[in-house]
Amino acid sequence: MKFIIIKNCKEYENEITDIFKQLVLSKINVKIVGNDYIAYLNYENNQELKDIIYAFENSFMTSIYAYISSDKEEDRLIEEEKIAIKLLDSLKPGVYTLKEALLSNPRINFQSEILNYILKSTNISEEFIKEFVKYDLNVSLASKSMFIHRNTMMYKLDKLKAESGFDLRSFKDAYILYMLISTK
Repeated sequence: MKFIIIKNCKEYENEITDIFKQLVLSKINVKIVGNDYIAYLNYENNQELKDIIYAFENSFMTSIYAYISSDKEEDRLIEEEKIAIKLLDSLKPGVYTLKEALLSNPRINFQSEILNYILKSTNISEEFIKEFVKYDLNVSLASKSMFIHRNTMMYKLDKLKAESGFDLRSFKDAYILYMLISTK
């Protein structure tokens, strides 16, 4: 399950829902929060969802602010929805995932909330991230400096990726997490 938020599109609710139902061919639960359209659906291809949303932008001749969540359990989706609504308020028009939103605007004022959401249930600390980055994302060097076994380090990194979608071994993901830590 994932959600899509399209800001300031309450007036197009029926058209958007009809198009999603036809193109995505899955059950859609829609709610309106203020003027924001939020659709919950089961669909894996984010690029196709982005293309559909950009088609809305052309059809409605308006700038679209949209957010596509990752696939997660329901309780994590509720947390991400709150973060996404705040993030969209600080971004330029476009269609974003969490990583894209954080890369587009590194100076947001609720980094701690986002970092806590990402690291929740992973047992990864800020110090772990700092130390891993300090050793240029090198598992062997970082594990030696932290006095943990290399396999334990790999387990922690794999758990972070599985739970949050962030792979600390990837430069872009490491940059995002490090930026969240260092700018708060």
